[in-house]
Parts: sequence; structure tokens; C-alpha cells
Amino acid sequence: MRGVQKALTKLSQSKLVVRDDLYDISSICATARAMAKSQTGLSLLFVDYLQLVRCDLGRNSTREQEVAEVSRTLRLLSLELNCLVISITQLNEQGKSRESRSIQQDATAIITIKMEEGKENSENRTIVIPYQRNGPCGVHTTLRFNGRTASFLNHHE
Repeated sequence: MRGVQKALTKLSQSKLVVRDDLYDISSICATARAMAKSQTGLSLLFVDYLQLVRCDLGRNSTREQEVAEVSRTLRLLSLELNCLVISITQLNEQGKSRESRSIQQDATAIITIKMEEGKENSENRTIVIPYQRNGPCGVHTTLRFNGRTASFLNHHE
């Protein structure tokens, strides 16, 4: 129980703001811009889950076009506000769907988390960087996943 209290105290003293009431890209952008102009500023924005963010492109638009527009808008927002935007998403494994391709095209880096094949109960996860604009691709490591705390640890910890 002391660990929980310590974590809550640390969290309450941080500048972290969690918003779970923003569902469309316009609201996300407006809120991010306002936060960037505030006294505390904005240095990091998480969007969880990119495919659930709505974007109104009109009646004839497809979901793939909407996801592509959300992805592109987040990239431009990151450049505009000079802040890191991390979008949590589920990409098609081979990157063959139009949605996955458009997200990958806008990304500065893609980091994937994979479970060991055929071992769903394994604690090991392979972290891979299959793509990044300004660094090496194919970098990978295996970490131990602790489901109780949703954290990743080195194998020796």
C-alpha cells in the first residue's frame, strides 16, 4: 500500500494532465495548442488509440482517409508545437493495409511490442524499431513484461 501512496503523491506533484474526453482531432489540436501556450507548456502528447480519433472529412470519405488525416494532422501538430507526439496504434502486421501505410508514412519512428510466438503466457516481449527517420532500423531487444504494474524490466531485474 505504501508503494501506491508514494506513486500517487509523485503523480499528483507532476505536470501530467490526462484528458479522456477528447474524441476528435479538432478538439485534440485545440487543447494541445492551449496547453502549449499555458504557463506549464506542452512537451509530450500521447494519443491512445489513433484509430478511435474521429475526423470529419465529409460524407464520401472512407475510414482509411480519416485515419490518414488524423495521422498527418498529429505530425503537423508536433512540428507546430515543437513537442513529441506519441500515438498508440495497432498496425497491420505486414503494413499492407492503407491505414497502416499512411500511419507509417507520417511517423518519425515506429516501435513495436511483440509477444513470443506460440507463447501467449510468456512474460518476454520483443521491442523492435522497424523504422525511424533519423536512426538505425531493425534495432531490437527483449524485455520482461510485468502485467501487474504494466512495466517493462531488463531480464536481470
